[in-house]
Amino acid sequence: MIIMILISFFLLLFLGVPIAYILGIVTVVALFSTGVSNEILVQRMFSGVDNFSYLAIPLFILAGNIMGEGGLTTRLMRFAKALLGKLPGGTAVTTVVTTALFGSVSGSTVATTYAVGSVLVPKLKEEKYSNSFIASVIGPAGVLGLIIPPSITMVILGITANISIGDLFLAGIIPGVILTVIMCVYVAFMAKKEGFGAAEHEKVGGREMFTITRQAILPLLAPIFILGSIFSGFATATEAAVIAVAYGFILAMFYGELSIKKFIKIMQNSAVTSATILIIISLASGFTYVLTANRIPAEISNFFLEFADSPLMFLLIVSLILLILGTLTEVTSLIVLLSPIFMPIAQQYGIDPVHFGMVMIMNFALANITPPVGLSLIAGCSITDRKMGIEDTLPYILHVLAIIGVMVLLIILFPAISTFLPDLVGG
Repeated sequence: MIIMILISFFLLLFLGVPIAYILGIVTVVALFSTGVSNEILVQRMFSGVDNFSYLAIPLFILAGNIMGEGGLTTRLMRFAKALLGKLPGGTAVTTVVTTALFGSVSGSTVATTYAVGSVLVPKLKEEKYSNSFIASVIGPAGVLGLIIPPSITMVILGITANISIGDLFLAGIIPGVILTVIMCVYVAFMAKKEGFGAAEHEKVGGREMFTITRQAILPLLAPIFILGSIFSGFATATEAAVIAVAYGFILAMFYGELSIKKFIKIMQNSAVTSATILIIISLASGFTYVLTANRIPAEISNFFLEFADSPLMFLLIVSLILLILGTLTEVTSLIVLLSPIFMPIAQQYGIDPVHFGMVMIMNFALANITPPVGLSLIAGCSITDRKMGIEDTLPYILHVLAIIGVMVLLIILFPAISTFLPDLVGG
């Protein structure tokens, strides 16, 4: 049964069947072959998403879409451009910083890529950046929305692995800032080396800088309201998502950039994206039941305890597994399938749950840009040129993969990078 489940899963995966269908098909076949009623799948699907905390997912998606369409992205971009435009590769550096700023209010990786890319990609092309470089920057920069809180991925991981979502949000701040700085240095270096961004940059005077900063103040306050409400104990992550929606909606109305037509489109896109994620979570819950009934998690646990002789070795093996599987499937299914298996093993090794959570988060960031299923990279290619393929991002995407891979190792080797702020606030 175990062999049949694994062979069926990976065969369908290699054939390109959507992950939700794979989870459903394999679960139904496994239940049928063992004589268990398929009603179990329905029950597990319902119970898998019957959690108040999961309301944060559609709410953060809605907040990100409102902020992206409501004028917040443009104001954040102008602010970053005014501060960083004079640097080598100023517009590319602005792109990275803007994605970091927008990621701190949207929580969604792909939404961050599209929101920032739609504004800055035309400008990057105007300044003679190559399409391969643009896609290799705007796509991977979007994963900053996964690392920097609030993060939808952290919400799903926190619920699934029973880790404090607030602690995960705190844990993502320092790694997110470090990765943002490294990415800025990289794009500035490459822009100077390759001669990108040769166009003249407009000088920003003191009066204009004051105006730009004043216009960006309210969008910049968004993460403070969202995260502050959580860390102060005023709101849960789900309630903070409501605050994000309300704040984004008020600002969009204040700026006068949210028409009825835009709002309808935002609601439609948010509903589709939310449904996609929640369907995967619900089906993965049924699939997890099949795995547990066939003792697959126990077998995996025994393997680690026998061959991984230290916490470091365990984290490296987990990272290798996530690297391989991240090339084959998307992040949500990896979280729901693997975190309930790996989390108890990590605790047996005495690994801090928040540290282990951030190791997984950084691996998920890597998975988001790893071909052929890296959704952020695909989004970066799509917004740069609809005819562009992932292979066209070479060699620049290899550089970015190496940068994020090094960040994964840094998080593994130096736990304090991720645990310092949660320990400080908790202590």
